[in-house]
Amino acid sequence: MDQRFLKYFRSLLFAFFVIVLTNCSGGDNDTQSGGGETENYTYKTQRFTILTLSPKITASADAVYNWTIGSVSSENYSLANATSKEALFAAAAEGTYEFNLVITDKGTTQTEKVTVSVTAETKELKNYIAKVFEFKPAPGQFINDLPPANDGDTEERILARANSYLAKKEGTLTSLGAFGGYIVFGFDHSIVNIKGRRDFRVLGNAFWAQANPNQDAGMRGGSSEAGIIMVSYDKNKNGLPDDEWYEIEGGGHKMEKTIHNYEITYFRPDPNKIPVPGGGTGTVVFTDMEYIYWKDNQGKDGYLAQNNAYNHSLEYWPKWLKDQASITFKGTRLPDNAIDESGTGSYYVQYAFLYGYADNAPNNDDDSAIDIDWAIDKNGNKIHLPAVDFVKVYNGLNQQAGWLGETSTEILGASDLHLSGENIPTR
Repeated sequence: MDQRFLKYFRSLLFAFFVIVLTNCSGGDNDTQSGGGETENYTYKTQRFTILTLSPKITASADAVYNWTIGSVSSENYSLANATSKEALFAAAAEGTYEFNLVITDKGTTQTEKVTVSVTAETKELKNYIAKVFEFKPAPGQFINDLPPANDGDTEERILARANSYLAKKEGTLTSLGAFGGYIVFGFDHSIVNIKGRRDFRVLGNAFWAQANPNQDAGMRGGSSEAGIIMVSYDKNKNGLPDDEWYEIEGGGHKMEKTIHNYEITYFRPDPNKIPVPGGGTGTVVFTDMEYIYWKDNQGKDGYLAQNNAYNHSLEYWPKWLKDQASITFKGTRLPDNAIDESGTGSYYVQYAFLYGYADNAPNNDDDSAIDIDWAIDKNGNKIHLPAVDFVKVYNGLNQQAGWLGETSTEILGASDLHLSGENIPTR
């Protein structure tokens, strides 16, 4: 036999046996499609960081995903989007966290085991506000004092001043003005949403006073100037609060007189207008009962009255917006909570809502602490977030409390309860 032909024949025979053996033994894809398990793979991350868990298996667009807990070394973690292709994980404690991913695709089931190794952060984290991104208060009696504003100041300069007030361990009181005025700030880490525990606290200057037997059971009196809280996580990972916002649903959100999608517009007062003085209490007098006109989307209107209380600036309109004719704010309006206990207008008590707001309960009270699991989306549906990076607070009240003037939310700072080691159970 010709040697060249023999060599060619042997090559063909060898190739044939290789193909046969390959088909008999099966490949990785065949094992997975038959319901086998892939090898365990590991992610590495640090505490207080949101991690995206993605499957290694390739599946069709119709595949169904289910992430479940395997073995965890600590309960101080969060797993969100458990029925999505990509789950979101964050932990407040070091350790090893194991999860199972079951993928059902066109009648076949495949399983992956995922291990997340969480280590300590490489740099010390701050348990307070790291940066103020926006400061847009509504008109109010403390607007040009907390922080101070001068003629000629710009929005950029006022924002820098708000940062000097709040982006530090011991904050300085900052006012949001009347309804809708808001502030947006962030942390240098993600605040983890731990199941069954409250996660962060927004500091204000609320305090308790006496109880009113005519109020709803559980309501406590004092000075509650409730600010509604919104939260967001850095989904696009650009370090800016430009992703979707979710509102924290507190105890007042479902009350009968709460107004959702409320909108109010304030109009800059004419500096040449003739004041309309009114009465007062003691040394406090109303210098202009018709100072700043407002109207809302409920068909109502009114005025922010100007008074001389607290030695504040008599200018309620933000000085850095002196050329702006009007300001509009939107949000959830909570029911009025200021009660004239004296009957003569001399003593007002502002009753706290049960939970879920800023400047609503004293800073050392459990009810000033917030559970991220109280978050709802724009349609009012509950949403489970893995953690939050940014917080927005806006004044949720539109009311005048006699000589006290308009109710204005004040902010003193914010803190991560898990980083500080506080363990406050949720309600």
